[in-house]
Amino acid sequence: MYSRLQLIAILALFFCGSASTSSIAGGASDYSSQQPLSNNDNYTITSGNFGYLGVTGPLGWAGLSAHGENDLCSTGKHQSPINFDRSAPGITFPAPNPRVTIPTGYIDLENLGTTVEGPAVGTTQLNGRVYQLKQFHFHTPSEHLIFGEHYPLEVHFVHQAADGSKLVLGAVFDFTPNNGATTAFVNALGRQVLQVINPGTKTRVQNVNFSQFVTLFQTGNLFQYSGSLTTPPCSEGVTWLVAVKPLPIDTSTYINFKTVMKFNSRYQQNVLGGDNLIEVAANQFQKSH
Repeated sequence: MYSRLQLIAILALFFCGSASTSSIAGGASDYSSQQPLSNNDNYTITSGNFGYLGVTGPLGWAGLSAHGENDLCSTGKHQSPINFDRSAPGITFPAPNPRVTIPTGYIDLENLGTTVEGPAVGTTQLNGRVYQLKQFHFHTPSEHLIFGEHYPLEVHFVHQAADGSKLVLGAVFDFTPNNGATTAFVNALGRQVLQVINPGTKTRVQNVNFSQFVTLFQTGNLFQYSGSLTTPPCSEGVTWLVAVKPLPIDTSTYINFKTVMKFNSRYQQNVLGGDNLIEVAANQFQKSH
């Protein structure tokens, strides 16, 4: 008879196979206190020990921590990302629109090995609480599904309030017809993202304008739910606001991002409050043996 943790480890090895070199480059968590503000020039880009392929991928994240720091990745019942469905439990739709402020300025775009990230400044006010913007980063393909549909790219703007509570603003991107207009801030970053193709490198992008993103969240329809970080340690209690309407992106900008990030998306989690899918699989494995 196997213990639950043994079953989880067996399943991770079974589904993942052997680790690839690209998966062990690592990266930062969805919230990282080590990341500086965009006006700090003197810092070192830090990476984690997780990936998206092989045994360091999402099925193996819990086993990457020495003292159980990542256990919620395989046991948590309010994990992100999810599929948005109006009938699903725990989702508020339409959610209240926040007040978002992100100044135009330069961004030091970084390759963390698992994502491309920009330390940033700004604020989001929601339900009387002020959250400070820490950084934004990208995933391809999208992590969240909207009514069962995935998208080529997703961005997360990660915030923290004075009391330590976390807020993430998430938006997906969809292709524009005939390679048309793209969202301004992504277009600006996309023109230089190939300069950080190697993990641990960074480049400065001038005059990055976030007005389209700000307008989307201040006026558009939003989903809200309490979930988790989508990277280790998969901490829960994170407030998510995700826009229903995709932002536009042209194919050339997307290809530039994909060339650098490759694949960096966690699989969709169970409905909020439901058993963690890794535990579900472990229990099914135990019953069949």
